[in-house]
Amino acid sequence: MQWTLVEARKDFERGLLTGFEIHDSSPILSNEQLWSITLSAKIGGPGALVDTREKTPRQFRNLDSVITTLRSIGFRAQLLQGK
Repeated sequence: MQWTLVEARKDFERGLLTGFEIHDSSPILSNEQLWSITLSAKIGGPGALVDTREKTPRQFRNLDSVITTLRSIGFRAQLLQGK
């Protein structure tokens, strides 16, 4: 599955989205830091948040943008953990 931002907002309001994961999508051997979002759904399993025009996974240059986007969907980002 995949969602544009508009689709994700609608599915969140309908109660269909159950969670999210934030992934480090940085290219190997690059100093550029990129992040992507995977959404979890009640039906259909997980999928990427994608760009509206290109339908490719959206990539974010910083975590502030990721959190802002997740909050605009309706999620509450309460904790960021790592290993």
